[in-house]
Amino acid sequence: MFEILKSPECARVISTDQSTSCTGVSVFDVNLVRPEPFKLLYMNTIFGDKLLYDIPVQFDDLGSTKVMARSWAMARSLNMLIQVFEPDMGIGEDNFLGASPETFKNLIKLTEILRGPFVENDVHLSLVLPRLAKAVVGADFKGSEKKDVHIGLMKYPYLDANGIDLSIVDEHSADSGAIGLWRCEKLARDHGVFIGDQSCAR
Repeated sequence: MFEILKSPECARVISTDQSTSCTGVSVFDVNLVRPEPFKLLYMNTIFGDKLLYDIPVQFDDLGSTKVMARSWAMARSLNMLIQVFEPDMGIGEDNFLGASPETFKNLIKLTEILRGPFVENDVHLSLVLPRLAKAVVGADFKGSEKKDVHIGLMKYPYLDANGIDLSIVDEHSADSGAIGLWRCEKLARDHGVFIGDQSCAR
């Protein structure tokens, strides 16, 4: 299923939906020369508490919150995915105030730890606000729930799922997909090849 080789016509995007317990990851190829559906290469979720890892002393807080230990483990897994797929750019969900200030603080720490693999592999990482990513799949409306992002992802008309069954992915993977599609659309529009704009022009 993995399509590692990239066409010179395409830009490759890796997208993340990070939380303090797990990180959804998706990888897309975007044709910058002609209008094509965005090609999904990978979609999965890294669960921090299921990873095997050696923890550096500064992150070894297994006796307390475990947040930094999980963050370190997820960063290592993300680093491997970046090395396998060799993306041209990364996009992640921007930090937002969640259940508590403590959660928000930990999310900021996690985001900075996850930035490490991008810097190490010379890949630029930008962030997008959650509502903008939801809007791409039609899930930015009052009362929207996690499932609406998943439904919107499955209905998104400009995506080549490439044999990946979107109906069985979890909410973190689906969210990473919406985040990635936001970047894909921007890239395609910047190069004048977004299918949605082409169809409107006809």
